[in-house]
This record gives sequence, structure tokens and C-alpha cells, in this order.
Amino acid sequence: MPLRRFLAVFVLLAAAAVPSQAAEAAPLGQAVRIMPLGDSITAGAGSATVSSYRAPLWTMLSGESRYSPRFVGTQTNGSLPDPANEGHSGYTIDQITAGIDGWLAFDRPDVVLLHLGINDLDRGIDVANAPARLHSLLDRIYADRPNVAVLLLGLIPTSAGLESRVAAFNSAVRGFEADETQAGHRFRYVEPPALTSGEMVDHLHPNDAGYRRMAESFSGALGQAYTGGLFSGHPPLGAGTESGGTGKVRWADFDGDGRADYLTVAQNGAVSVYLNRGGDGHGGWQSLGQTATGLTTDPARVRFADFDGDGRADYLLLEPNGAVVVYLNRGGDGHGGWQPLGQVATGTTADPGRVWFADFDGDGRADYLTIGQNGAVTAYLNRGGDGRGGWLGRGQVAGGTTTDVRSVRFADLDGDGRADYVTIAPGGAVNAFFNRGGDEQGGWYSRGQVATGVTTDSGAVAFADFTGGGNADYILADKSTNAASVYSWEGGDGHGSWIDRGRVASGVPIS
Repeated sequence: MPLRRFLAVFVLLAAAAVPSQAAEAAPLGQAVRIMPLGDSITAGAGSATVSSYRAPLWTMLSGESRYSPRFVGTQTNGSLPDPANEGHSGYTIDQITAGIDGWLAFDRPDVVLLHLGINDLDRGIDVANAPARLHSLLDRIYADRPNVAVLLLGLIPTSAGLESRVAAFNSAVRGFEADETQAGHRFRYVEPPALTSGEMVDHLHPNDAGYRRMAESFSGALGQAYTGGLFSGHPPLGAGTESGGTGKVRWADFDGDGRADYLTVAQNGAVSVYLNRGGDGHGGWQSLGQTATGLTTDPARVRFADFDGDGRADYLLLEPNGAVVVYLNRGGDGHGGWQPLGQVATGTTADPGRVWFADFDGDGRADYLTIGQNGAVTAYLNRGGDGRGGWLGRGQVAGGTTTDVRSVRFADLDGDGRADYVTIAPGGAVNAFFNRGGDEQGGWYSRGQVATGVTTDSGAVAFADFTGGGNADYILADKSTNAASVYSWEGGDGHGSWIDRGRVASGVPIS
């Protein structure tokens, strides 16, 4: 994709009407990627919904105002908004150690919640050296991610028949904290709850009541670790993926607070922005007015996605020949302007309907995706664009499940920062495949139907993070009034729910 220079200037024009005016609210907390790591206890064996301690912990963290949690991992199970985890049923310490390098590279956690070792003790596998082998796992974790915070929860001391082994193991690993702190590592040992027999389903696994107590232990430890400076957040991801649709209303995180804002594209190309402060009845909107004159009278060739990874959606233009031109968002006209990058890609198709900009690899930057005539998805990973690091061709990353490009969306439903593959069936049902790296590099996890949908018009449906929770929500447009209603993701059908937030924007007239 060779470079071709293209220059243009955006100018400030007048402000437009606002869906529902409100005072500016404080930005959301920064994102923290949390990897639950361990065996079947982390996966959720014994839990009625296979949610482990992760579901109650998520609920406990939902009120956290200092940062926004994101659970990450290659595994997906449980009924909670962020089901991702690295819980591997039956795994021993050595098996987790064998896979840790790849999981860390893929998940990029800020925090690891580690609970591991009971299978070694239960099976009598090198019991005397189990703590030392766990310490070797820690060494690998810190070698891969030196600044990660690890919170190690000791083994449950009420595991029937294993009390003495568990006590000796916990005594040894409790001593890790002094060693790791001296080494400059961010580590805390967390005392496990002494569960009763009524909080266990067998001699190894807690039931949901027991998992709640584990969650309380981790929740307290996370709060103390954050206060103690063991981890901090980073700008919320999500702006790297466009919300879908080529109409007059778009959803994109314009100000970098993690919430999708309401953008309009007029027929003359002018762009107006309304910052999301919670929506109608919940904080309202803040009007920035017109932020760009635009470069085209064809809205289908205008996209909004984060090209440079700063958390704010940039202006991307698809030229008639397929080339991609980018203007970096520095606040928009009257608020910091735009930085023109010129042409960043020659493109591979002149059909804008087959082009998506989505953060496929989770680095916060919009990648270039195309959907072929046969439905197959091809990806070029953004390494800066032509003349600035280029593109990494991944080739075909998905065979696709439909040739109807209008029904395809890319959106991060599971909150791991990577765009998932989503389709809208003719009857309105939504089906999802969670991105685990794509074909040949981790594949896809089929979540099946995640929503029955509320319309058969796929063009009225967009997916974007309206609430700032880290997951893409279902946004329904009223094409006649430009109003919008939201159903926020809480795990989706069969794995949680959706919350009907009703009409969040009354809409504005768009010429």
C-alpha cells in the first residue's frame, strides 16, 4: 500500500442542534485489563452458570469509579458481561506454565488474578516442589510482562482430605510476597476464604456461595493494589472499531472517554458531534457543534475510527479509487483541529460497502478489513500506514458466514479490545463469533445467538459502547427522526442479558 500525499483543510462552521443538552460530566475511569488465570475453579466448575468467582467479582467492580475493569483471556464461559478468562479445567501448574507466554502475548493483562495448584496436590504430582514450580510460573509472567500486577489467592484451606498439603503449600507461597517485592515486582498474596462444606460442591470446587467469597477476597485485594499503586489504567479501548453503517448518524468515541458519541454526517459532508454524557434522562449530551466541513458529499465514504491509537476516533475518507486518507482527531474544528496524514493506504477495493475499519488485534488502532464476494474477511493490521510503518497483511482471517455485507458488523462484545465478528440474520437475530486471533492464529469462539434483535432492518442496527462498560451495546436507529434507543450488553442471550435503556437520543434533523 504505497504512500500518496493528499492534503485538505477542515474549517469550523456553525454549531447544530443538540439531542438533549446537559452539563459536561467527568470522564470515565481508565481501562484495566484483568486476566483470571488458573484451572477449573477459575473456569467455573461447580458454579450453576459456570461463572466462577468472576461473575460476582464483576458485579463488585461495576461500582468502581477509579478505573474500568476488562476481563481478558482466550477462554469464554459464564454468565457475565466480560466472560473472557484463562481458566483451563484440569490443568496443573506445569500445564499453565507451558501456555503462559502465548496467553500473555495475546491478552496483554495489567493484572493477573492467579489461583492454581490444587490439581497438583490432589493428584500427588511433585507435591514437595509445587510451590517452587508455581514460583517458576511467576518468573515467566514477569519476564513476559515486567510491570504486570499479580494477585495470588492461596488455595482453599477446606479442601477435604487435602488440608495438610494445602496448609503447607499456602505457607510456602505466602512467602513469595517478600521475595517478589524485593525483586521490584508488583505482587500480593491474598489470603483465601475458609469455606464451609456448604460452600463446596465437592472436595475441590466451590459452589456459587463459595465463589462469592472468593470474589470478595479478590475485590478487596484489587482495591488495595490500586490504592498502593500496583497497577494503573490506560485510555479505554474501543474507538479503534467503527460502529457500522454508512448513514447520516454514526457512533464513535470522539473525546476518548470510552463512550460512543453521537455524530452526524450531512449531505454536504459536514460533521457535527454530540458528546455522550449518559444520554436523554441520564446526563444528556454536550454539543460541540460542527467539527468538520468534510471532504465528500457521499457519507458512505466517510468513516470514524481510531487510526493512531490515542482513544479518539479519527476521520477516515475512502476515495473513489479505494485509497484511504486520514485526518487525526485533535479535537475537531474550533477545539484543536485535525492533523492531516494524507493517504495511508491505496486500498484493495473501490467498493466502500466492503471495507471496515476495526481493531482486529487489540492494539487500539483501526485495522483495514475487507469482505469479499464470497463473504471471506481479509485483514491488514495497522502498523502506522503507508510511509509510517506500513501494514501487516494477515490474509484471510475468517471464511465468513454470509455474503450479505450489510448484515455483518465488527464490534467488541466480550470486552477484550478485539473486534468480534457479528451477523444480523434476516429475522433480526444477532449471532456472534468472539475473536480469538482469527483463522490460523487462534480462531473464533462461536457464541451463537446473542440477541433475538428488535428489528428486521439490519441497516437500523449499530454496535458501539454507549455505556462505557467496555462492551459493544446494541443501538437501534429510528431512520425517520434520527433518534436512537440502546440495549446495553450484560452478557447477551443465554449468558446474561441485555438492559433496555430506552430512547437515549431524540434525534436531530440532518440536511
